[in-house]
Amino acid sequence: MQAKERLYLTADKKALVGEGDKRASFLYAVPGDEIPADAAEKFGLKEGLLPASAAKEAKERANKEAKAGENKDAK
Repeated sequence: MQAKERLYLTADKKALVGEGDKRASFLYAVPGDEIPADAAEKFGLKEGLLPASAAKEAKERANKEAKAGENKDAK
């Protein structure tokens, strides 16, 4: 799995957090870096994103698709 966002380990190296999180201590991965399957499972990554980021991206994608459909109907 490839990272799709900057991921950081916490100081105790027990959790991954996103960029801007105050608990971030060590850079773990940048977009495009390969993440081992066992690490992705351990930290709960989905499609190369943290669970909250994956949900946010899915919501944004759905909104874009809905808007695209509305634009086609308006024409």
